[in-house]
Amino acid sequence: MKKKSKYRRIILILLILTLLSGVTCFFPSACDWYTDHLYGYFTGLFSRFCGLIPVSVGEILTLLAILAGVLSIPFLILLIFLRKKNGYKRFCAGWFKTLLMAGVIALFLAVPCWLIPVCGNVLGKDNTGKRTDYDFKELTALYVHMVEGLNQAAEDIPIAEDGSVNFPTDEELQPLITEALRSLSDEYPRLSGYYPPVKIAFTSDIYERMGIGGMTYSLLSEATRNKYQPPYYIPVLNAHELCHVKGFGKENEANFIAMFALSQSENAFLRFSAYDDILRYLYEKWETAADQYLHELAARGEITLPVVPELHSGMTQEEKQQMKAALQEYGRVFNQVFADIPQICERAGQIYNTAQDIREQTYQEDSHPIDEMPAVQEAIESARETHWEIYAEYMQENSYDGVVLLLLQYYDGKLY
Repeated sequence: MKKKSKYRRIILILLILTLLSGVTCFFPSACDWYTDHLYGYFTGLFSRFCGLIPVSVGEILTLLAILAGVLSIPFLILLIFLRKKNGYKRFCAGWFKTLLMAGVIALFLAVPCWLIPVCGNVLGKDNTGKRTDYDFKELTALYVHMVEGLNQAAEDIPIAEDGSVNFPTDEELQPLITEALRSLSDEYPRLSGYYPPVKIAFTSDIYERMGIGGMTYSLLSEATRNKYQPPYYIPVLNAHELCHVKGFGKENEANFIAMFALSQSENAFLRFSAYDDILRYLYEKWETAADQYLHELAARGEITLPVVPELHSGMTQEEKQQMKAALQEYGRVFNQVFADIPQICERAGQIYNTAQDIREQTYQEDSHPIDEMPAVQEAIESARETHWEIYAEYMQENSYDGVVLLLLQYYDGKLY
């Protein structure tokens, strides 16, 4: 009875503490203060401990949790038939009490290690009154700045006569990335202090199939990345995960800090990685705005745009030719109107292609047993769609592409 009472008392105390600490989440400014001043001390112990272990502790614990959940199903089924066996009943009681305690402890840690930082203001600052609407001219100014930055970084990256590029290793990148992130610590205090190494996920094949570049195990302040990444992307990916470790839990703010910090680095590889990733989000928004701008010019009679037929399954050969001609004409008008907009240089494209070849070689060198498991592939594909739909719904304006607005706000008064 005493053991049962003690167990229940611990569970109750942890749940009450979890509930009380969770109240902080209703006050974004309090969340910001905690993340800036206390979060690093609380999570630093976990981060330093996991940093000493070469494999991902978070991955191991996650796999063990999944395994425990799977094993619980047959254990429960067997209990129906073995309920009169005292030994098996004691085993099941111990098993499920252990799982319950582990779950409650994880919930208790999740609030200070993840939930409170996520519930703070974007970038840890109250952005009330900041602009959220920018016109096409301002968007274009930002786009041009980023293209020029990418091209300059490409010029500063050596390319051998055989076309190869000596990309830095993870070990070489770590001090460069941490230096770049710490350089912003005067403005963002949580960026000071210890940075753990970003570990290669041993479940990288699943990461790849899920479309996940990296993952931060917030309860342990441990960062991992998918090994099948092109080298030009690794610096900004590692920096992004380290931003999560330092308390920037929202995707837009982690993107912004990582991209901006690396874009200010003296290292050309870091700048190239940052500008390329910025343009990955920025170009789509700029292209959409540019298309709208062209239609506004056409409505005023300043240009003539072709009518592009809608694509449909039963198109005849003649309709396909008409569509091709219309798209070519649209491209000609587009290039004519935006002739002054700089293009991404060939050297940048060469670096990009070389990195993609390295990524493909890395992938091909490994065995992928999941390829021989159609049912598992289908399950992962289904999980991928569900994961990203739920995550996008959860993050909403704070998702990855929200970085464009943060960049527009930062450069407001600097570029336009």
